[in-house]
Amino acid sequence: MRGLYYCLICCLCLGCEQDNVSEIIVLDNLKWSVGKNTYEREIDGEMRQFIVHVPASYSEQEPVPVVFMLHGSGGTGNKFYNISGWVEKSESEEFLAVFPTALEYQLNTGMRQTKWSSGGLVNDVPPGTDIKDDIPFLEELLNILKASFTVDASRLYISGFSNGGGFVKSQVIPRMGDTFAAAHAAGGVGLPVVTPVTSDRRMPFFNSSGTQDKKIMESIGVREELPIDGQAIRQHDFLWAGLTNVCQMIGVDTVFREMPDPPASNLLIFDQPVANNAGEYYFMMIKELEHRYPNATNNPNGVRIVDVLWPWFSGHSL
Repeated sequence: MRGLYYCLICCLCLGCEQDNVSEIIVLDNLKWSVGKNTYEREIDGEMRQFIVHVPASYSEQEPVPVVFMLHGSGGTGNKFYNISGWVEKSESEEFLAVFPTALEYQLNTGMRQTKWSSGGLVNDVPPGTDIKDDIPFLEELLNILKASFTVDASRLYISGFSNGGGFVKSQVIPRMGDTFAAAHAAGGVGLPVVTPVTSDRRMPFFNSSGTQDKKIMESIGVREELPIDGQAIRQHDFLWAGLTNVCQMIGVDTVFREMPDPPASNLLIFDQPVANNAGEYYFMMIKELEHRYPNATNNPNGVRIVDVLWPWFSGHSL
């Protein structure tokens, strides 16, 4: 519902007593202009910051897709507004690009960092830390966007890097399959454990990583370049375990086909369903990419992941 206010009326019955009328929640619409719009709003009980990029072509008469970009540990929405490539893609392909900022937590190391509530965050913070679930934040932010813009609710997409990618894998995919048409995570491989899917739909998922990702190397205790060939990946215990867990979550077989693009990358496609409402799983290994969100300037082969993702995103809708 669009207009001056977005209203959610839980119950309103003719002739009922005033004390029995459920609360009417009113959210102010966002004021916006073409280009970069920076906001701070109380959402789900916390002050949150987010940026919405509105392309020059935007018209209130035509529904547009939305892409969310979630930063990594210690990052901000503004950082990925500047470096991810989604702003430029928003302009050329005519969609809203949204860059939220995570909440800040005290870590076991003593420093404070922004972190999304991924499945592994509990291991990074002191015992007893109150971890705020970020799924209600995304849900409420989506309601605000739908009230403020003409949004195509069947074409909502989300991408995350590092901790943001971990949140996408461990929380968004299992719980928001009926909301986002497709998802992407960068800077990590698979899942350490299988996360049960609670939504009715298994979301299509695209995962990208790099052969020189030092965070993965540290996890396995080996300082050598990660494999890019499909069969070598299958024989790599750490990589294959993570990919197998994602296949189980997405509901597809571990049989894959390859689409190599030498020397830049190799793409493994897992799309043979073994469960009802199965999604599809794409895994791209990028040659000589470190722990970075690929934006053409930060890897030797010039891979710009938004150029790969947007056509893939566009092929999925609810």
